[in-house]
Amino acid sequence: MRVLVVGTNRMCHDRLHDLGHELVLLMPRGRARPDDATGAYRHTVILDAAAPELWVAVAEVLHAAAPFDAVVAFNEHTYRIVEAVADRLGIPTVVDVELFERVLDKARTREILDRHGVPGCRHRLARDRESVRSAVTAVGLPCIVKPVDGEASAGVARIDTADDLDAALQRLGEQQLERGVIVEEFLVGEEFSVEALSTGTRHHILAITKKYKDARTFVERGHLVPAPLAPAAEAAITAYVERVLDTLGFHDCPSHTELVLTADGPRLIETHNRIGGDSIMDLVELATGVDVHELVARQAIGEDVSPLLAAAGTEASAAAVWFADPSGPPSNVLTEIQGVEEVRGLPHVHRVDLLKQPGSPQTTVRQSSDRSAAVLAVGATAAEALHHARDAVAALRFRYTWMPEAND
Repeated sequence: MRVLVVGTNRMCHDRLHDLGHELVLLMPRGRARPDDATGAYRHTVILDAAAPELWVAVAEVLHAAAPFDAVVAFNEHTYRIVEAVADRLGIPTVVDVELFERVLDKARTREILDRHGVPGCRHRLARDRESVRSAVTAVGLPCIVKPVDGEASAGVARIDTADDLDAALQRLGEQQLERGVIVEEFLVGEEFSVEALSTGTRHHILAITKKYKDARTFVERGHLVPAPLAPAAEAAITAYVERVLDTLGFHDCPSHTELVLTADGPRLIETHNRIGGDSIMDLVELATGVDVHELVARQAIGEDVSPLLAAAGTEASAAAVWFADPSGPPSNVLTEIQGVEEVRGLPHVHRVDLLKQPGSPQTTVRQSSDRSAAVLAVGATAAEALHHARDAVAALRFRYTWMPEAND
C-alpha cells in the first residue's frame, strides 16, 4: 500500500515500513527531526502550523502524482488534518474525529459519563477567574484545576487551601482560562492507566500500568507494567474501563485511560483515542511480548488485528521506566551527564534515553517535557523491575554550570 502518514509516533511509521508499505510523511515543523528526511519515507514534506486547507492542498498534489491507499495518524495533534485529507481525497482512514472531540474536552467527557450513570467525580467547567473560584467552592477542597483540553500535565495544580488558587491561575494564564478550565474533585488512591485496543466495539485490555507522579506538579516520574494488583482490583478496573470506552463510543482504535482506584472503586481521570506515551508501549512489549506499535500500525491501514490479538503472548516478566527530573533555575546550564555508559551496561537496563542535551538550561520541572532522562529496565517481578529502573536513574549524575547570561 501507498500510505500518507501525518505527524509523529515514528515507531508506528517504522512498523508500516517494515511490513513493506510505501510511506509519504507530512510533518509539522515544530515536531520534525533531521532523520525524517531519510529512512522509512519515500517523500517527506515539513509544513508550518497552518489551517488544514494547506495540508490538504499538499496531499492533493502528492495524490495526483501517485495515489494513496490510506491516510493515517497516530497522534492527536493531526487528527483533524487527517479527516480533512481523507474527505477531500476520498481515501480511507480509521481516525474518528468526533470521538477525539468527545475525549479531548474533559468537561464533555465528564458530562457524557454522568449522563449514562458511569461513576466519576464532582466537577465544574469555568472560563474566567471568578468562575474558577466559584467552581472550587462548589467542588470543595482539595481539588484539581487543569486545562479542559490540556496534555502532559501542563497547567495542572492541586488546590488545598484558598491561598493556592492565585498561583494556579497565574500558571494557567489568561489564554488558557478563556479556552476553559475544569475543576475536579481530588481523587484519593493509587493511579493507573489501562492500555487497550478496540477492534470494532470489542475492547481488548493489553495491560494495566501503575503510575508514579509528583504529588504537587502531577508530572509522571515513572511507570510499571504489570501493575501490582489483587485479582479483584484488576477485575474492577477492567470492567470499569470497558464501560467507559463503551459509553464514549470507542471503536477500531487504541486507547489510553488514566484512573484512580479509590475506596469506592475506579474513577476516571481522562482517556484518549491513542496509545500512551512515556515509553509505556515499550514496557507492555517487554512485559508481555505484545508489539502494540505493530498492532496499531496495522489497524490504521484497515487490517483486522483480532487474529493477532488472539495469538498474543502472555505476561512473562515486568518492566518499568523511571525519569530523572533534576529541578533548578534556567541560569544553570547542563554541561555533562555522567554515568550514562555505565548505566547502559547494567544487566537489567533495556534502554537509556537522554531527554536533555548539554547546553540545555535547567528548568523547574512543571510538565513532562522538563524531565532530563529516562531509564527502562526489566525484572522477574514488578518490584524488581521498578527497583532496577530507579537505581539506574539514581546512578546518572547531572553537572551544571551557572551561566546567568543564558537566561537573558
